[in-house]
Amino acid sequence: MRSMLRGLALAALVLCVNATAGTPQDLALQALEQRAASLGLRATDLADVRIRDAFTSRHNGVTHVWMQQYVDDLPVALGVANANVLADGRISSLHSRMSAEARARAANRTPTLDAIDAVMRYASVRDLDTRVLPRITERTSDEDLTLSGGSLADGPIPARLSWYEHKNQLRLVWDIAVDEAGRPDWYNAFIDAHSGEILFTVNWTQEVTYRVFPEPLEHPGEGPDQRVVDPHDPTASPLGWHDDGNQAYTDTRGNNVRAQDDLDANNTGGSRPDGGAALVFDFPIDLATQQPIDYLDFAITNLFYWNNRLHDVLWHFGFDEPAGNFQVDNFGNGGVGGDLVIADAQDGSGTNNANFSTPPDGSPGRMQMFRFTGSAPPVVRIDAPAPSAGDYPVAVAGFGGAVDGTGAVGTLQLVDDGSASPEQGCGALQGFTAGRIAVIRRGGCEFGLKALNAEQAGAIAAIIVNNDGGNGTITMAPGAVGDQVTVPTVMVGNADGDTFIADLGGSVSGRVFSPGSTNLDRDSDLDAGVIAHEYGHGLSIRLTGGPSNSSCLFGSQQAGEGWSDFLALWFTAKPGDQASDLRGVGGYVTFRENIPGAGIRPFPYTRDMTANPATYETVGSVSVPHGVGTVFNSALWDMYWNLVDKHGFDPDFIGGNGGNHIAMQLVIDGLKLQGCGPTFLDTRDAMLEADRINNGGANQCEIWNAFARRGMGADASDGGGPTTLAVSNGFALPQSCGENFFRDGFETLP
Repeated sequence: MRSMLRGLALAALVLCVNATAGTPQDLALQALEQRAASLGLRATDLADVRIRDAFTSRHNGVTHVWMQQYVDDLPVALGVANANVLADGRISSLHSRMSAEARARAANRTPTLDAIDAVMRYASVRDLDTRVLPRITERTSDEDLTLSGGSLADGPIPARLSWYEHKNQLRLVWDIAVDEAGRPDWYNAFIDAHSGEILFTVNWTQEVTYRVFPEPLEHPGEGPDQRVVDPHDPTASPLGWHDDGNQAYTDTRGNNVRAQDDLDANNTGGSRPDGGAALVFDFPIDLATQQPIDYLDFAITNLFYWNNRLHDVLWHFGFDEPAGNFQVDNFGNGGVGGDLVIADAQDGSGTNNANFSTPPDGSPGRMQMFRFTGSAPPVVRIDAPAPSAGDYPVAVAGFGGAVDGTGAVGTLQLVDDGSASPEQGCGALQGFTAGRIAVIRRGGCEFGLKALNAEQAGAIAAIIVNNDGGNGTITMAPGAVGDQVTVPTVMVGNADGDTFIADLGGSVSGRVFSPGSTNLDRDSDLDAGVIAHEYGHGLSIRLTGGPSNSSCLFGSQQAGEGWSDFLALWFTAKPGDQASDLRGVGGYVTFRENIPGAGIRPFPYTRDMTANPATYETVGSVSVPHGVGTVFNSALWDMYWNLVDKHGFDPDFIGGNGGNHIAMQLVIDGLKLQGCGPTFLDTRDAMLEADRINNGGANQCEIWNAFARRGMGADASDGGGPTTLAVSNGFALPQSCGENFFRDGFETLP
């Protein structure tokens, strides 16, 4: 048993203490004595306990009593217990940080260093100005003094002899508080009264600065880096982000994550940027000229920030200590501690990827983030002097010839097949000049057929213009005849295509090619969507089957990649986003951040089913597990938008109450409620159950609509379990939602 029971909570207990026994303070002391054994304390540990604070909350009548442990007439620093006493005298909860067997483990009570010596040791470590030395200005006793600040502090320095629990010993310390001169920091420090070692510090100012790409920025392509001050949530991270309950750090370590480089791929960790005593992590970055190794400190800081931010926000949605979250010290709130996230930046064991390993609660998770090496994305380059001259990013089809550095060069020509929609190129082309690049509108027939018709008319490449109204692109499948196409085939966004089509009345030449490695490598540590995605694996694995079981997400139908993509989208959502927007995952690291919806998934995330037609049966034709996860999150993201449409969007991730918050809560609680080895339909049902529990079923139809329009309706079949992809679409809604629900503000099912 740990000698100091850190924050042992009896939150669910209502302890029956004789309500006539006295004041709330009396009742609190009685409760502490009665529960001593369960708190790991003996009668000798409670021989001298004094009331430190007591106050009553006006709105509910609860009196909060704080008790201080003393040994040999000296207080045990942080050795406190608190009892919460209901208005009727019952004890609602009791927490203790008091030291067990304290007297037997206490050091020599006579100090070797006096208070001034201790303050000077502190000043030396903190590099403070000591030209004017402190002196004693008030002496309550030889163990309780007040010193002048001299030139090292902006005010008096209280110094009191106390005990402090450290490495299974009760060390004699000088408990001092220094408002450092000319600095914002005001530290409470415990300095060993024999060795002069600084054992523990708490910065009362708590101003920590990080230069990062904070939410809602997904990556550098969405805005400049920013300085963020004190972003930790005091409820989820009561010691801040740089203290694990045993030690305070000035580098990227703390209770929730240890972020470091792993350039040599040995999983032991390398460097960590140090913010100094003031905890200022402000490191420069120049993405126009620097390779990832040149901004390593910035990358690690960004990785540290985002892991902590994910921890704090998800804590408020229920991924907390009892649920198996990632923390060294669980503060007595349940669960098993000792399991922060080990986050390795620029991991040398691979490239163009990232991963997360999730052992059971009590063992650290590991996040490995890699560099992405690659070329700038292929483009259509329109030559000057055309008004539309410039580069237009494209998506390459899943069929046809390669788009290489040489590419296809020629005059662009808009196709005409002689039909009522001649520019769609679904029939044999008329009047097309061989040796040109065909420009074709999307719609009317399969992509492969369009490209094949162009090739048979003599086209050297095919540019298909999307029809979504923006500049998004989608994955182009070959269809029935696409495997016969040999010319390069690409898609350009609708708006871009309209721009250069307007010039085609003249002779406009261009080139379809890949510019080659003109970009510097990219670092996934700067892509919050990738970081959130990887953290999401820890969330879904710990919550499915319980925190002590990491093996309940199995089979080809498990939705782990989908939940992770949901986190990536949720944490980077912005006011003003629309349900029809195309969202991708990994667009930045794959050099395609300027193409809406581009990334590493087979479809963009959007409620527009013309851009993302995925339904349940699509799991049989996409990759496992990432493509399968895309199908699941397509429904989940539709649900998100149904709820945002109904309840609004609130950008306050922790204190807000919009539809985005309801969606996240349903996801978290659904993970907890579903069984081991869930299918997509099991997960759907768990979120419906969560809505009944949380909201009285107020959002049942919003959930049903999202899943039913993606083929996961009431009449769908999951094939019998998570190990099969032999599923069947079902688009039926329960009678309570009505068959017309799809049309009430949503698109009609195809």
